[in-house]
Amino acid sequence: MAKDKKMIKRDILDKFRSIGEDETDVLPPTWLESDYLSNLNPEEKKEFKKAVNELISTGIVENIKDPVWNLRLTQKGADLIY
Repeated sequence: MAKDKKMIKRDILDKFRSIGEDETDVLPPTWLESDYLSNLNPEEKKEFKKAVNELISTGIVENIKDPVWNLRLTQKGADLIY
């Protein structure tokens, strides 16, 4: 089953949850590139970009290392998932 935008956003937020509130508000640097994106097909990668852009535009995460994806959870995002 192909992942849609909603599933991808849930995966990203679940990863922040699994890290834990006390650990860090930044995803591990290699998780998105080597663990997550490498397992997506080309269509899912397009949905990934849309999902991340939605999370950024709603203020839940921010990209701290452009053009590479390095996502940090904002206070709004932390309030949402913890």
